[in-house]
Amino acid sequence: MLPIRASRLCIVKEVMEDPRTSARVERMAERIQVDSVEIVDDAALESILAELASRGTPHHGATGTIRPIVIFNRFRFNDSPETRAARQQQFPTLAKSPGMKLLGYGGFEWRESGCAAHRARTGLVCQPAWHIHLLIGCPFRCAYCSLGHYYNIMMNVEEFADRLDASLTQSPGQKLFQFDNYSDPVCFEPEYGATKLLIEYFARQPDRYLELYVGKSDLVDFFLHYNHRGHTLCCWSVSGRTQSSLLEPETSSMEARIESARKCQQAGYPVRYRLSPIVPVKNWREETTELLERIFARTRPEVITFEALRYFEYDKLIQIINPALLDEQFIEVMKAARGQSYDHGCEMPDAFRTQIYQHIIAELERISPKTPYAFCREHR
Repeated sequence: MLPIRASRLCIVKEVMEDPRTSARVERMAERIQVDSVEIVDDAALESILAELASRGTPHHGATGTIRPIVIFNRFRFNDSPETRAARQQQFPTLAKSPGMKLLGYGGFEWRESGCAAHRARTGLVCQPAWHIHLLIGCPFRCAYCSLGHYYNIMMNVEEFADRLDASLTQSPGQKLFQFDNYSDPVCFEPEYGATKLLIEYFARQPDRYLELYVGKSDLVDFFLHYNHRGHTLCCWSVSGRTQSSLLEPETSSMEARIESARKCQQAGYPVRYRLSPIVPVKNWREETTELLERIFARTRPEVITFEALRYFEYDKLIQIINPALLDEQFIEVMKAARGQSYDHGCEMPDAFRTQIYQHIIAELERISPKTPYAFCREHR
């Protein structure tokens, strides 16, 4: 587990009542440097998160050093509908974003992107699916992300795993389940223990598979020897040299991510990569080519997925990323697009995104023409 320098460590009081979760607290707390440890109830956690919300949680590129609030929380599987409704009303900050699971609900969650309603609303094509989410928050400090201000970590993972058989009945046709793109979960391992539980669980499933999101980390040695039986796939988020070193602070280097994928492939894990998000820095074409050549020199990925940077108009973009690092044509088209209408998530003009994708596809066809590739959330 990566060391964490936190501002507060908040332990939801019921967590300490279970020997398994309290043992997990002890393991993980040894890696957390913090001035105060607090046992909290709903009211205290509401107050702490409301105060954080009042100060704002800007993207990392627009803020200085972040010392996160770490929350050791738990799923509340047995709450009645009436209890859930009452808590949601009483604690509005905790209830505001259900995906953050601050109230302890969720974990096996439907991602609607790609369903008919989502396509009609956004104009984008994707693939809806059930996902596994046990952690929120990330120790990395990518300029375009804001998930570093607090970590909400669900501690009763054995109880979650015990309920997976029932959860999977909700998705009879789905074969692959991702864990956990709300974080880089391996950064909290092996002390957390969820990765081992899930790899071993899916190893026993005859036709179900886990996609472990390794993300921008290279922390894979702890699970190389797990008996996955070919039922866990590993996926990395990768980027070129400038983006990975200057815009993604505290992440593993481009080379280290690819080397960790090689280790996993050698251990029998199928590997996948995401070029996501793609930030058009200066020399992005040359750096993307270098990245793809290094990937295929070291590994044999099942698929490459790519996605351009989203959710930033020009004025917001230059607040979080030094314009001197960005491609000049990209800056000009983003500046020219100010005030124009666009589909949400398509702030980068279509023509420029097309340039990026055309270059990636041409290089993939040159380097490894048989490797499948995919877009993430794009116009048809």
